[in-house]
Amino acid sequence: MELAVELPDVPVQVRAMLYEQRAPSVCRSIFESLVEPLETQTSHACFCGHQIFCFLPAFPTPPPVENITLRSSPGDLMFFYAAENAYAWMHEEGGRMAPEGPTAAVYELAFNYGAVDLSYFAAEGWQGSLVGRITAGLEAFADACAQTLEHGTTALRVSRIESP
Repeated sequence: MELAVELPDVPVQVRAMLYEQRAPSVCRSIFESLVEPLETQTSHACFCGHQIFCFLPAFPTPPPVENITLRSSPGDLMFFYAAENAYAWMHEEGGRMAPEGPTAAVYELAFNYGAVDLSYFAAEGWQGSLVGRITAGLEAFADACAQTLEHGTTALRVSRIESP
């Protein structure tokens, strides 16, 4: 399973391979949620490091956490899920954080372009699944992501790459 990830305003595009052997339930859910390409906005992470993220459409069934890591590497893709009303910040941040509103479940896909340390959230239980890796175009993508930190949100397109 592969994804195309594009920041069309820059423009830059990367390919990412999903770890279907290491995180099979999560990867299958992500891939199935992208039957239609996702066109959205991305934001830059605030606390954990060099990472941009977006929200995926809700899955029919929330997947388990698989292939957990707290210190992912540049090029890694992470998935995070939070159930409805799971964290106080879901109310505090309002609809900006959860596309369906301040109490809706969150299905977040994150793209690491540099060092990321998620241990800051370990005490609260915010655990993510390491679900894939950027296989081509990381350097240009990292430069574009760094601009997102300076300029705020930017357009993002995520789509499936179908195998022949």
